[in-house]
Amino acid sequence: MFNNPFGSFQNTVAEAKEEREQLDRLLTVSTPRERLLVAVTALLLLVLALWLFAGNVTRSVALDGVLIESGENPAASNPTVQAFVWVRSGAAPHIEPGMAAEIELAGADGKAAALDGEVSEVSAVPLPEGLAAFEAAAPVSVYRVDVALDEGPGLASLAGVKCRIVVELGTQSPVELFRTKRS
Repeated sequence: MFNNPFGSFQNTVAEAKEEREQLDRLLTVSTPRERLLVAVTALLLLVLALWLFAGNVTRSVALDGVLIESGENPAASNPTVQAFVWVRSGAAPHIEPGMAAEIELAGADGKAAALDGEVSEVSAVPLPEGLAAFEAAAPVSVYRVDVALDEGPGLASLAGVKCRIVVELGTQSPVELFRTKRS
């Protein structure tokens, strides 16, 4: 029994069992480097929690459409642009006059142009009688959106141009955004 080959195996198993039992204990922070790591992690978690409740996220909706008419706004000196846009049924009630809007135009040369302004009017476009029966089942509706531009380049040539209108709906905290996504 002086040269037992299983003696070292039994000692190894006993040591491994002791190591597993030590893993059940709490983590001990003993060096300054470990303390710094714990402090940085706690600070990051605190900043994330503050941002979730006190931060803000800008919400916007992009509407694809076609420009139909442009002209002068009689109430102001700003030029206006009218467009027919396709709006998802859930997004239509959130678009109101006075909201910031940006019209993105695709040029013939492939370069995009952008016009800034604000929504001055939103109205539903009645569908022809044959299509009115399908309006409730369709995921989108056609609306006419009037945008009062901040400044207007030559607007006469914009009729019939495909566009995307990005309307800024407002800001809210990330927690409120998650709550609205769930419901």
